[in-house]
Amino acid sequence: MIKFGTSGFRAKMGEDFTKENIQKIAQALSIVIKKEKSTKPVLIGFDRRFMSDYFAKWFAEVLAGNKINTLLFNRPVPTPAVMFGVKKNDLDYGIVITASHNPYVYNGVKIVIHGGQDAQVELTKTIEKLANNIRKPKTLDFDKAVSSKYIQEFDNIKDYIKNLEHFVSKNLKGNSTKILFDCMYGVTGESARLFAKQFKLENFDIINDSNDPYFGHILPCPNKAGLEEFKKQVTKGRYKIGLACDADGDRLGIVDEQGEYYSSNIIMAIIYYYLIKYRNMSGDIVKNYSTSNILDNLASKFGFKAHETPVGFKWISAKMKETDALFGGESSGGFTMRNYTPTKDSMFSIALFLDAVLTIGKPISKIVSEVKAFAGYISTYVEGSTYVNDRQKFLKIIQKKSPNFAYKPIEIRHDDGTKYIFEGGNWVHIRFSGTENLLRYHVEFTTEIECERNIKAILNFVDAINNNKKLK
Repeated sequence: MIKFGTSGFRAKMGEDFTKENIQKIAQALSIVIKKEKSTKPVLIGFDRRFMSDYFAKWFAEVLAGNKINTLLFNRPVPTPAVMFGVKKNDLDYGIVITASHNPYVYNGVKIVIHGGQDAQVELTKTIEKLANNIRKPKTLDFDKAVSSKYIQEFDNIKDYIKNLEHFVSKNLKGNSTKILFDCMYGVTGESARLFAKQFKLENFDIINDSNDPYFGHILPCPNKAGLEEFKKQVTKGRYKIGLACDADGDRLGIVDEQGEYYSSNIIMAIIYYYLIKYRNMSGDIVKNYSTSNILDNLASKFGFKAHETPVGFKWISAKMKETDALFGGESSGGFTMRNYTPTKDSMFSIALFLDAVLTIGKPISKIVSEVKAFAGYISTYVEGSTYVNDRQKFLKIIQKKSPNFAYKPIEIRHDDGTKYIFEGGNWVHIRFSGTENLLRYHVEFTTEIECERNIKAILNFVDAINNNKKLK
């Protein structure tokens, strides 16, 4: 069964992620392209996951079988490089074979549209419906497609990195600050080396860049749990800045000089603060339902507004375009700004973050304190996940009953998972993962104790449903 989620089609390899299904998606896209009468080539990229290069070729064979030209990357590349390529070359479509930060047993297909954006829901629903009704895709053998010029080699990594120069100040270039970069066995190693060379960073060390299909037996996601060992490496090596990217290069995690981890909530706050206060830029900010109120506080302090969207970067980029926002991103680890490719991009995030830190000229820990004080932010933000046995049962119950929270919510929204709003701007957001029966929760309250109490309410609620207990 082919089903698109928040960021494309993802599934376990050997189950729903098969050659057959990938070629059905390619045939469905071919039908859409023919109907639109587009004559532009489709750009195809792939990451380091097991057999991603094969799946990319199998996808290209179907496009060639439908007489649609393909530009195929000649090696694994970050997802943002494909999106940049679609925008820079004025293409209508791009494809990335990736499952981003998911476990190694997963792979996926991400569809990129004109301008370098994530495909909107209407398109993915159309492709999903078409794909599930296709019996036999048209194909042309890869070697024949290459000799017939339907498939041509492509590379843009140097241009992708050079483009970053347009968005940073001169303070980034030629710095000797000691920096450690963790590839998490993903696809960002080459980009990181080019980045360090481009900006003449003298002490930029790279680790975990080998091609490991198991991603070091950890989840290739730069969250707090995944970077425990990295935190030790940063402090032991006396690095001032630790940077870590996910497997396909669109998410970023930061570790400071004291070994403290910072998620995208704080990274975005620092960059937005820097762009307006130090670069004299102006504009609103866009965030999703799971992102911290520190961004609302900052926007308000600067005389701007924070707009909120459902989870998924396609919603962020659409709202940024609608409001001409300066900056936008998600708590999960990615963001963009006005005039850049409308997608989350770890190398772009790194460029802006380093530019901010090196321009402000203070240790990260001091900058975090400065930004929080300016924003008047004193709350605690916690995220986590728990397993749900029966997703449909849970979704039915959550529409009528709520966890036994410490406080009564003043508003409940069900448009993207369920978000509970409490007095004083405190909130809880729960929603399912797009690929697993994992219920993700994000909570933000004034104190850590309040966060713990309300997380316990969520876990008790899930436990009751999983074990058919009576809900209070």
